[in-house]
Amino acid sequence: MSSYSCIHCGETAAKNHDCCSAGCDLARRLPRGETDLPATWQLGVALAWGFLLFNQLLFAGMDLLALSKNAPDNAAKFAMASLVAGGVALLANGFFFAISKPKLFSDWQVLAISAGLAFVGGYRLGEIFGEPLVLGFLIGNLLVSLWLARGLLRKPASKKRQKF
Repeated sequence: MSSYSCIHCGETAAKNHDCCSAGCDLARRLPRGETDLPATWQLGVALAWGFLLFNQLLFAGMDLLALSKNAPDNAAKFAMASLVAGGVALLANGFFFAISKPKLFSDWQVLAISAGLAFVGGYRLGEIFGEPLVLGFLIGNLLVSLWLARGLLRKPASKKRQKF
């Protein structure tokens, strides 16, 4: 039985897969060029993904701030903006999860746990602050996004550790 290694981090990969996880598969799609900033469409997609998550977080914070200042009209506008940004970010998360080749059991577990934490924890936390849907959606999106982006934090494997 031959051993397969992840082409991004060098960890053990499943048979017939280039990467060990969905996070490494997404990270390997961002090229590392000779220059400091390779301007590619993959980098543009990653930046847009981060921008959507940032906006969802920003609008959710502004929603909570407007609620604390007793401005329900403004809070409703910020809540809607947070939900729209979160919906687009959720679509991006679903797309990234769908295109990644190795879907490990741990990927599915994290998806289920994130949904559970978002539904139970986010909803409960939202009841305390007054916005259960906004905070639940925000927590779920952040957890799934962090899980998918974890390959960006792993260092690329040296050529010695990669086995082809």
